[in-house]
Amino acid sequence: MERFLHKPTYLTFKKDNFQSLILTDNVRTSFYHALNQKGFVMSKNRGLKPVDTNKATQSNKLIEAAYKISVPAKRVMLMLLGQIHPGQQDVSKKVRIEASDYAEKTGISLNQSYVDIKNGCRELMGTIIKTKDPSRRTTSECVVVSWMEYHDNEGWLEATFTQWIAPYIHSLSRIGYTTIAIDEAIKFKRFYTIRLYELIMQWESTGERYIKIEDLRNAFQIEKTQYPRYSDLRRWVLEPSVSEITKKTARKIQYKTVKTGKRITSLVFSFDKKLTDEPATENCPNTMEMFD
Repeated sequence: MERFLHKPTYLTFKKDNFQSLILTDNVRTSFYHALNQKGFVMSKNRGLKPVDTNKATQSNKLIEAAYKISVPAKRVMLMLLGQIHPGQQDVSKKVRIEASDYAEKTGISLNQSYVDIKNGCRELMGTIIKTKDPSRRTTSECVVVSWMEYHDNEGWLEATFTQWIAPYIHSLSRIGYTTIAIDEAIKFKRFYTIRLYELIMQWESTGERYIKIEDLRNAFQIEKTQYPRYSDLRRWVLEPSVSEITKKTARKIQYKTVKTGKRITSLVFSFDKKLTDEPATENCPNTMEMFD
């Protein structure tokens, strides 16, 4: 007799009980394997699925938030997000990342990875992230991490997210959110590249992203006195970032400028997957002009 002739049994776990079952990858994997062997199914709506640690899910407000941090801190932030299930209600639990995993994902030496995850997480404890709510005409400011503990001789650390950042990284099914592949984003060597990649992936389903230059500057925290001319912004921010994404991912990116009068005020990014036999390009000077 076939095992699944009967209707599968759905298990629903209370939050605290489930959290105790995902302390390690091995425990989680063994647990789900045992369930599958018994014919149990974890319902998408009634129970949590295993965390995919190669995916970082965050609300669109956090994607568009204003902040600037070092590349190691941004990488650590992505890896910490990768430990949170999008449907998880409580993000005050400790999350763990390992230097060996960081080294494998980035291609950086293990010794440097020890330094990066410690300093990166420490930086997140002091970084202010700004989010805007146009409907309420408010700007909120918060930090990402409230606590960390580094295990010097073992090369891993634990951290907890702050209660203020929690609404942007859990219970996301009710609000707009974006999921990105950590293995892709973590290999970028420029902060602007990672942030541009996030903004583009927010609109992956449409293949096009429109953004005002003012909003881009705000998200990247580029002051008006820094790269004041569009030509400077293109040379030092846009071209290197687009080039790096194109070289290191399977995505082909182009962008166009939008003018208001004679002034360039917005950008339209278009992107799709490259053909498997199409070589990555060194530069992406694919800039055309559009007029309002």
